Amino acid sequence: MDKIIEECLNLSTNQKEGCCFVVETEKVKTKYYKDYNSDIFKKNGKHLSVLNKKDKTTIKHLASLDGAMIIDKKGRLLHYGATLIYSDKFVGHGKRHAFALGTSKKIPEIVSILSSEEDKHTRAFKSGICIFDIDSSTKLSTSKKQIFADILSAPISKTLIASGIATSVLTLNPIPAIITISGSYVIVSEGFDRLKAAFKKK
Repeated sequence: MDKIIEECLNLSTNQKEGCCFVVETEKVKTKYYKDYNSDIFKKNGKHLSVLNKKDKTTIKHLASLDGAMIIDKKGRLLHYGATLIYSDKFVGHGKRHAFALGTSKKIPEIVSILSSEEDKHTRAFKSGICIFDIDSSTKLSTSKKQIFADILSAPISKTLIASGIATSVLTLNPIPAIITISGSYVIVSEGFDRLKAAFKKK
């Protein structure tokens, strides 16, 4: 699963028009999108896949269209241009962020990855939390992308990701934040609680 997420991160990064990938990490029990455009198949009748090098150019092009790319747990493109049903306000951003956040909050079996047309950042959401935020000017090594993919594949209850800790603690944005790549770090829940307590004392 982490390889599929890593490939979606790669396809999202530096997408000029912006895009949104929704990756199903498990079998999804609830309908969360209106299924449009399920008509893209290869000549052999198989789905395009983010794991297939030859399919990536087509997938990247389709991702630039309005709507979400729905990727199943095998890496196959199920739908493109899909309309997500659930949304939740993400402070300072528009509809794409609202639907990526809201869908991740409502559907625990998915990870939303988006590239923002507004500020050129790539963000990933899981269980209603913005897990990380990558500026497009940042060059990520393959090892860092693998780390982020591993984090997104893991149960969210086992990891708290913190960056811009003051923002999280002061709850300026209701979403517990984010890894910012320059000086990024991962903090398990106990460490986050200690940092939160330290900020409150000041």
